[in-house]
Order: sequence, then C-alpha cells, then structure tokens
Amino acid sequence: MFDGMCSGGEKELERMVKTLRVIANPMRLRMLALIAVRPRHAYELSKLLGLSYPLVHMHLRALEKAGLVEGAYVEEARVKRVYRLKDFQLVLD
Repeated sequence: MFDGMCSGGEKELERMVKTLRVIANPMRLRMLALIAVRPRHAYELSKLLGLSYPLVHMHLRALEKAGLVEGAYVEEARVKRVYRLKDFQLVLD
C-alpha cells in the first residue's frame, strides 16, 4: 500500500515511476534538452548525439510513449517526422 505517498493513488505512482525510468537514461535527457530548443528530426538527433538512427528512434519511441514528446509529419523538401516536447509537468512532493 502507498498510503500518503502519492495523492493520485497507486496507478499514478506507477505512471510516475515509468516516466522517471524513461528520463533516467542520460541519452534521453540529452534528446529532451535538444528538442526543448526546437523540434528535431531523428536523423538530426543521431548526427548531433553520435548515435545510430535506429537507436535514436528507439529512444524517441520511449519518450513518446511516456508522453514527453510527440512526433508530427512536416513537409519540407520531403515529408519528415519531427519531434517536439509535449506540455508536461513532473512534480515530486
């Protein structure tokens, strides 16, 4: 039982733990910092971070599933999926 630990109850506590696990990864924190400056494409992140495209894509999927970023297709010279931060708040009290 989690009496008094989380005002949202056990499910809210589980959601918070999942989110904290996602952002506990240093590479994901770097991605969040870069995306916070401006929306980024996975290929751009792979070049900036020196990671393979598939690895960046895996991290972006985890961030998206946690509700921290969202991907949207934009049309520039060609259609690309660009990731931007979602509005989120993480409060530990």
